Amino acid sequence: MNNLSLWLIWKEPKRKRKYLIGELTYDYKIYRFKYLNSELNDAIKDNFTYYPGFKDLNKVYESDTLFPNILTRLPNPKRPDYLKILNSYGLEINSTKMEILKKTRGRLLTDNFEFVPKFNQNNKIEFDVAGTRYYIKASEMKNILNINDNLELEREDTNSEDKYSIKVNYVNALKKYQLGYVPRYYSKELSKLLDENIPYSAKVEALNFESLIPDENITVIVKLIFDIRNEK
Repeated sequence: MNNLSLWLIWKEPKRKRKYLIGELTYDYKIYRFKYLNSELNDAIKDNFTYYPGFKDLNKVYESDTLFPNILTRLPNPKRPDYLKILNSYGLEINSTKMEILKKTRGRLLTDNFEFVPKFNQNNKIEFDVAGTRYYIKASEMKNILNINDNLELEREDTNSEDKYSIKVNYVNALKKYQLGYVPRYYSKELSKLLDENIPYSAKVEALNFESLIPDENITVIVKLIFDIRNEK
C-alpha cells in the first residue's frame, strides 16, 4: 500500500506566484511533514517564513494523528452544512482526513497556503486551472463550457515566468478559448510528457462560475490522464 502524499503550496500575495515548499505524507500509521528544497529558497527570497506551527525548516515533523495546524483547514463536522460540503466535493461521510484535504485543498480565505496532490504520472491528475481571471468571462463561458468537455494542453515556450508553461484551451467548432494555465507545480513534469508526445486525455471535471478562490473568477478543475504504457 503506497503512502498518501500531498504537496504544500504557498502563494506570494503580491505577484501571486506559487511555490512548492513542503510535503505531507501518511503511511496509514504516521503523518509526516517536511519542507522541500526544490523551491524553498526562492520562496524565502520572496518573503516566505514558515507554515504556522512548523517553524524548523530542517525538521521532519511526525504525529500519529493529523497535525492540528492542518486539521483546522478541514470543514468542521459540526457545521450544519457539513454533508453538503462533502457532497459538493464528491466526498463520502466516511472519507478520510487526507481524502478531504486532497479534495478541498485545505484552502482558507485568510492565508495563501493549499495542499495539492503530489504529481504522479501513473494516476489521474486533478488541478485547478490557474489564471482564469485573465482569460475567461463567466458570462461568456456559462453557455459554452460544460462538465466532461475535452480540453487541449498547449506548450508555451516563450513564457518568461515559467519556461515549462502550458496553456489550457477549450476548442469548439467556432473558436479556441484559453482558459488559463496548468499550475506551476505541475508544469515541469507535464511539459516533459507533452514534449515526448505521450497521448493524453484532459476533461473538465468541475466548474464553479462564482469562485471563492481569491484572484479567480471561475474555478475549472481538470482531470488528466496520460497513456504511458509504451513509455521507455
